[in-house]
Amino acid sequence: MNGEKTKEKQIYNSAVKLFGKFGVKRVSIDMIVKDAGVAKGTFYIYFKNKETLYEQIIGDILEHGKKVMFHLEKEIPDVKERFFVHMIGSLEFFKNNNIVLNLINHNEDFFIGKINHDYLYGNHIALMKILLGNDFKDEDFVNLVANVKGFFINVLNHQDCFESEEEYKDFILKLAGVIVNGLFSDYNALLKERSYDDIGTHFNKLKS
Repeated sequence: MNGEKTKEKQIYNSAVKLFGKFGVKRVSIDMIVKDAGVAKGTFYIYFKNKETLYEQIIGDILEHGKKVMFHLEKEIPDVKERFFVHMIGSLEFFKNNNIVLNLINHNEDFFIGKINHDYLYGNHIALMKILLGNDFKDEDFVNLVANVKGFFINVLNHQDCFESEEEYKDFILKLAGVIVNGLFSDYNALLKERSYDDIGTHFNKLKS
């Protein structure tokens, strides 16, 4: 029994590695079993096809995310501090998980079957609701938080703009602090009687 579980784990781990490197669309079952060191028939004992294996991997990642959210919601009562910690922690997690990082960056090689943009966004919203807790039920605000976090994660794509790891981390902490304080302030006060187009006219006047 332990031997069977070991083979299943070998297949799973090889799939995680290869999917993270090449994307699900470019990885074949032959590549997975070769890397895992098992026969092709062994793959089908545990998994129907590569799509169901990929879905299981994504499901496991989301389940881990859910546990983290519940833990933070329980351990950090202050919602601002909780979201701040989550943003920094997310960067570290995504930096070490190529599958999630590519999904966030909308790399189409990592989307297949039910793993599409709507599926991931829906799960992201569900995770944000857990993180924000019972104090923030407004759907527009939850969506805003989810989208802002998505933009924040894009900082990972620009690490090479910083001269050192220390400079990068210092910037991340400051940026996260600005974002969190802005989100949980009365930012709507700035929007009263203003629109995107109206604000743009101030700059358009400079062209004439």
